[in-house]
Amino acid sequence: MICFKNRMNGLQNNGFTLIEIITSLALFGVIITLILSTMNSSINIMSRVEKGVEIQQQAQFIFNFLEEKVMESTGLIYLEDRQGKSKMNSNEKIFIKKMIFKNKVDRLDKGYIFQLIKDPEYDFYNLKYGIGLSGSATVEVGNYIENIEVEPIPFDKKYNEADGILIRINFVFDKYSTKVENIFHYRNSSGV
Repeated sequence: MICFKNRMNGLQNNGFTLIEIITSLALFGVIITLILSTMNSSINIMSRVEKGVEIQQQAQFIFNFLEEKVMESTGLIYLEDRQGKSKMNSNEKIFIKKMIFKNKVDRLDKGYIFQLIKDPEYDFYNLKYGIGLSGSATVEVGNYIENIEVEPIPFDKKYNEADGILIRINFVFDKYSTKVENIFHYRNSSGV
């Protein structure tokens, strides 16, 4: 028996104790939690940046398109608010549903129609475009639109007498929102 004890005392312990394993697992858990939270924050930031870029691209395209059409027109001939009421004889701020701009009589395109259409799958509107002085717009110009607000320029004139129009578009994309506005003056308003 004495030999057995001496051999046991002579062995070195190369294993881990239970406390060392538990401490290592706890530290490993903290490190993994920090890594995952950092990755989650990075993913959220990238998602917000992507949404912001998408809205900026939509706004840029819509305003470039509007600028070309609105500035070459002689002015508004029809303005409908969200409730479906005509607002041509007012100068109040209006959230639009539809607006039609008239061109000079010598133009092939007699006018331009812009209309907000609710997207059936999402909680935003699409801006549609058409050619003519009546009817509906059918070609999509942009989306992610919460609403479009307009005002006559100058503000004390009615829409049917205005020299231009202020257009303010509120965009919304998956809880990210921004507002963009621009003023357009009718180049051909004297040739009505």
